[in-house]
Amino acid sequence: MCLMACYWARIPRLIFGASSHDVATYGFEDLQFYREVALPADRRSLREEVADGALRDQAVDVLRKWADMLPSSVEPKF
Repeated sequence: MCLMACYWARIPRLIFGASSHDVATYGFEDLQFYREVALPADRRSLREEVADGALRDQAVDVLRKWADMLPSSVEPKF
């Protein structure tokens, strides 16, 4: 989630104090994350599900308001 937040926020540079190998040495699962996202969606252990109704409407409204505050128009990525 934090990595995606960096992409979404368009942060141009991120400096890590330790590598993925370093943190894996001490039991953290960074490498598993990278393995997981490299898999096709139908083979991942975590399934995504989009909310519907009022919850989705609220989430989309937040995104729309954020985009409206940007200095330039948003270009859809689909």
